[in-house]
Amino acid sequence: MLNLLIFLFCFFVFLVVYFIPVIIAKYRGVKHFGSIVVIDIFLGMTFVGWVVALAMACSDNLKRESETDQLSF
Repeated sequence: MLNLLIFLFCFFVFLVVYFIPVIIAKYRGVKHFGSIVVIDIFLGMTFVGWVVALAMACSDNLKRESETDQLSF
């Protein structure tokens, strides 16, 4: 039972670290959020893909207020 709990804890920590670029992009409101998600899911297992997704999430390519107003109905 203890082994299962340790495994589940390690798996949860792995998922959080794996999706850090997605979490950062969602929090910051980056324009290319969908691209970051796709890169992180499919190329995140390679360190280079994860770093690219992280760099895109930390970029200054943020949505402006006027863009978000146009998208809401």
